[in-house]
Amino acid sequence: MIADLRHVPFSAAGSYLAFSRLTGTGAISETVRLRTVRGSALTPELLEVMPLTTNGPAAGTAIMTPEELAIEADSGSVRISFEGPGCISLRGDGVGFLLRSDAIGPYDTLVPVGRDEWRYLRYEARTTIRIRVRTGSLRSLSTWDGVRTGLLQLAGDPGTVIELVEEPEAAGPLQVIPEREAMPGFREFLASVPECPPEFTSTRELAAYVLWSALVEPSGFLGRPSMLMSKNWMTNLWSWDNCFNALSLERIPWLAEHQYFSVFDHQTQDGRLPDYINDAFRSFSFVKPPIHGWALRRMRERDVVDERWLAAAYEPLSRWTNWWLTARRSGSEGLPHYYHGNDSGWDNSTVFESGVPIESPDLAALLVLQMDCLSDVATTLGHAEQAEDWSRQSERMLDLLLDRLWTGDRFVARRERDGRAIDSSSLLTRVPVVLGNRLPRDVFRTLAEDIGSDDFLTANGLATESIQSAAYESDGYWRGPIWAPSTMLIVDGLAAGGESALADRIADAFCRNVARSGMAENFDALSGRGLRDRAYSWTASVFLTLASRYTSQAS
Repeated sequence: MIADLRHVPFSAAGSYLAFSRLTGTGAISETVRLRTVRGSALTPELLEVMPLTTNGPAAGTAIMTPEELAIEADSGSVRISFEGPGCISLRGDGVGFLLRSDAIGPYDTLVPVGRDEWRYLRYEARTTIRIRVRTGSLRSLSTWDGVRTGLLQLAGDPGTVIELVEEPEAAGPLQVIPEREAMPGFREFLASVPECPPEFTSTRELAAYVLWSALVEPSGFLGRPSMLMSKNWMTNLWSWDNCFNALSLERIPWLAEHQYFSVFDHQTQDGRLPDYINDAFRSFSFVKPPIHGWALRRMRERDVVDERWLAAAYEPLSRWTNWWLTARRSGSEGLPHYYHGNDSGWDNSTVFESGVPIESPDLAALLVLQMDCLSDVATTLGHAEQAEDWSRQSERMLDLLLDRLWTGDRFVARRERDGRAIDSSSLLTRVPVVLGNRLPRDVFRTLAEDIGSDDFLTANGLATESIQSAAYESDGYWRGPIWAPSTMLIVDGLAAGGESALADRIADAFCRNVARSGMAENFDALSGRGLRDRAYSWTASVFLTLASRYTSQAS
């Protein structure tokens, strides 16, 4: 039986439509609302769905499985299912149903186009929903104010079955990836995600549903099948999220490949990657950390990546690395720096509290690994001189990291303009442990001891700010809560450096907390409570990766 789905949108792989559930008021115990995830997290909702009796709208409780969303009322239910990425079937089983919207924009219009068919033009959402009766009766109770539909209401009798089909504004993707597989059904997808210990069976199914339902078909700027962060409101693909999601798709290599390359499709001529993309927008205001070499290496170790993939990745990964070494570094002997916390992915970390730009130790460490990866790939592709050059640059970056940012007992971040060390208790300065055995043994052991201390490691996982710090906040985003990506990077580094017991302990704590609290964006480090967006794809991906490889029960 799949774990709790209350906080997960009801959707289907490939679809830009999703149903969310909200606690109701008055006589309505719960409301179900159809939304589009196109373009922006702020896209307006499209329609509210509720049971309808002779006495009017009825109280209902939503019950969800991966295949169907039912709104249960006393005398029957409204049953909703996806018949394809853009097609929804809705029927009244023993009760009627009401589709309504009073959140009407300036040009939103319900247009009758036949006896049993309407088109709902939702201007701000950049989409049109075609509503057609299959069997039964549907009547419009909508109003018109002279310019637009004032109040949209469509009432269906018991037994009525209708279909809702999205007709998006965009005709298709701006660039098309010609060869790809069909989107898998949920049960097929579930069979392909990593196996987990038996105690995590239902949590594995929940993680698989969160990932599967976060997929969208190519459209607009998304030229590939792409996994969004969520279909709640974090409806973008950020340029490091894709790597964690690709890692969990090792048994679906074609889909893993699309996730990895999705951001490289938008790389600028100088090598920069976007901060995020969705079907309608690309943002280059910030960037995200260079974890792409680390991820490629890990997938290569798991036999996910073939030589064709390596050949396609080598040039754009080289350009991405060189962008950091030129655009974000002061001279060939300087350390690379972040312009903003958003560039690091740790948006409001205390590392950035005293100003920017910041030379942060995680950035140098990730570039060391990325250049190691490029050296390996160059060797495989027969580029011996380039392999040697990447190896030399990696060694020099590691030397700079240790010379400039290691104090003897810890790593520090420094302000680029004056070299001032930042007084921060952020876990971000411990991320260089991801280097594993590339670090001197005394440095690695000191980092491992610090990470495993009560300052960071709680019963639920790793806090992102020391819980002893005055800056610690239980719901402080990157100033305390447990996050999946930081956990994944640190567990991986500890395991690579030989601290397998501590790696297992952290992974076990994280996975058990996810089993209790769901696939949240982040978690209260002390209580374990899920915070912010409650259906986050990288949380699901990291859970699957850690539960299958590192927990105490994993084989």
